[in-house]
Amino acid sequence: MINKQDLLVLMKARHSGRLYDPNKVVNQEEINMLIEAARFSPSCFSDEPWRYIICNKQNNRSSWERLLSCLDGSNQKWAKNAQVLIISLSAKNFRKLDKGKNFWAKHDTGAANYALMLQAASMNLMAHQMGKFDKDKIIERFNIPGDFYVMSVVAVGYEEEGAEVKEKTRRPVEEISFYNEWPKS
Repeated sequence: MINKQDLLVLMKARHSGRLYDPNKVVNQEEINMLIEAARFSPSCFSDEPWRYIICNKQNNRSSWERLLSCLDGSNQKWAKNAQVLIISLSAKNFRKLDKGKNFWAKHDTGAANYALMLQAASMNLMAHQMGKFDKDKIIERFNIPGDFYVMSVVAVGYEEEGAEVKEKTRRPVEEISFYNEWPKS
């Protein structure tokens, strides 16, 4: 087992920077490890509703450029230096048809994305999720079936050497967790 503080240290170190080293390649073994981390995430009924479309600049520049062009212009400015862009998808329904709509799929996919991001941080990679993109273009250009939601696009790569990392600020524990009931006003 890992030291009880190791995970918390990693979580505090993880950040979503925007300064990627455009020359440092993310290799296939590293990508496999990221997806493996997502694969072992928990999900309702172990349904694993997440799917990923991986666009690696080194292996298929055309696919990578197609996805980059779906991003909002403000994201394109910095994501153009990330070596890998990943479309994160979430199933609308459980795989077993008798279970119907999967109301927890987006939550589960978020957990898988976070596992991917933590794995990236543990490997000195930077993973940054984006929500500003043209969903309809992604659906069309990447043949996304109608029973999946496009959740995010994740940029992955090595951070540029010397990039300044801002210190995280978070709400105090007392503002986000309550014992026994919601506090009275």
